[in-house]
Amino acid sequence: MLWSPESPNLYKVQIDLVSDNKLLDRHVENFGVRSINFSVEKGFLLNGKPVKLKGACLHHDNGLLGSATYDRAEERRVEIMKANGFNAIRTSHNPPSKQFIDACDRLGMLVVDEAFDMWESPKNPQDYHLYFKENSKEDIESMVLRDRNHPSVILWSIGNEIPERADTSGVRISKALSGYIQAIDTTRPITAAICGGNRPWEQYSTAFQYLGVGGYNYRWNEYETDHKKYPNRLIVGLESIAWDANENWEQAENNSWIIGDFVWTGMDYLGESGLARNYYGKANVNYYLEPWPWFNAWCGDIDLCGFKKPQSYFRDVVWGQSKVEIAVHEPLINGEKENSSFWGWPLERQSWTWPGNEGKSMQVNVYTKADKVKLLLNDKILGEKQLTDTSRLTAASGVSKLKNTWDTGVGVQLSKLTTVFDVPYQPGKLTAVAYAKGIEIGTKTLITSGKAVAIKLTADRNAINANRNDLAYITVEAVDDKGNLVPDADMLVHASVSGDGELLATGNASPNDMKSFRKPDFKLFNGRGLIIVRPSTNQGNIEVKATSESLKEDKVNVKTK
Repeated sequence: MLWSPESPNLYKVQIDLVSDNKLLDRHVENFGVRSINFSVEKGFLLNGKPVKLKGACLHHDNGLLGSATYDRAEERRVEIMKANGFNAIRTSHNPPSKQFIDACDRLGMLVVDEAFDMWESPKNPQDYHLYFKENSKEDIESMVLRDRNHPSVILWSIGNEIPERADTSGVRISKALSGYIQAIDTTRPITAAICGGNRPWEQYSTAFQYLGVGGYNYRWNEYETDHKKYPNRLIVGLESIAWDANENWEQAENNSWIIGDFVWTGMDYLGESGLARNYYGKANVNYYLEPWPWFNAWCGDIDLCGFKKPQSYFRDVVWGQSKVEIAVHEPLINGEKENSSFWGWPLERQSWTWPGNEGKSMQVNVYTKADKVKLLLNDKILGEKQLTDTSRLTAASGVSKLKNTWDTGVGVQLSKLTTVFDVPYQPGKLTAVAYAKGIEIGTKTLITSGKAVAIKLTADRNAINANRNDLAYITVEAVDDKGNLVPDADMLVHASVSGDGELLATGNASPNDMKSFRKPDFKLFNGRGLIIVRPSTNQGNIEVKATSESLKEDKVNVKTK
């Protein structure tokens, strides 16, 4: 049976080392049977069928666990990406753990396996450039030899935004790295993430010379021009921003020679603090990172704890996973204009809970591909809009993009999938109904929650293995008397663990609430938090309890087996 993301069939091969009829060693390797083919005419074929890569870039860290690798943590990240419609992950910008690749094989996730973030020229004083000349051949061969039996791996990436990528030294290194790989694996093409810089884009063309698939970072507006110049070049968007999700996906869907798109990033990560920050009023447009207490890049479709962010709901519409979504922009401060970084997203939420704003106008964004939208508040029609590509909103109302050295001039407008309504706020039920050719195709409703009265705990699994590499993830929510999430709750919560396990980490998804992840006390953010529990090696039971001064406590039991 063939391996694919839909049916990740795996087999085992057992290798015995025998001498004089004595077993000296035994190794069991998982593998899958599948074919891959890349061509300009047909794009990327998996088992003979065309597949477009719905990709996410992922850093190495596991959120509240930092850089530690646990089998379950790696598996959970892949599960979350797959649950949100992604079928491919780029391991940016270093080889992933073996456990991560194993999870991709097991769950059905395609992988772009990436080796380096720099070559001989530094990005930082203490980075890998210090070791590149001496170690790069051994390191990239080690990566390929380890991962070449994994069916999930479909592309090797030799670098990301390499400073010398288009110089004579960069071309020399690109040729050498490609040669090292092809000497031990010829079944997969080689790519690299090429971005622009201080030169005209055309001057970076030499960086593509030894690549089987050209990787483009933030350059979807160059695809058609480059295709005319280089008709034999296959293209994949290895980094893009969430604002451009629709534009990137339309390019991939409509052209065989564009095999997919990878957003920066699939999940939030530690470092590049405040990369996707927002400001009101005048902002320092030349500085794109934030100082302490920011610690999180905040550019992911999914937050640090694994919860969906607003851009993820927008992507659901782009990929056809949802017919209609609602996002409500937070009230503008003193009417000031919001500024968003190149990687940022407007300060909106999937929420109709805005106490203290009764009677004030709220900007409601409806995301849909439908040709008509109807908006209702408490079952009363607020308005209807007939929509064409030209009649939709194309300029962000009250939102602008910050310029910085990375800005290519794209992503400064809201997508044509966005329809805007101005709605005086009053509590209740806000509903958007989408129509295509007069037929209702989807609805979405947001309900005002009441006051937070209790904590609700939800374990990702009711039973886990009594193994130190397994983990239990407990979602913590503040809920009202009807069990609805209270999205503005931010109270302090205390976690305690008893039985056959221990508290490993706690925290929330805020990009600037920097507190120890190893302490039992943490604040909620947007009404949520996370507790991570590690089992002992005993079979039994773990009890997790969460308390807060203002809320009714809750507890959950997880069996260890």
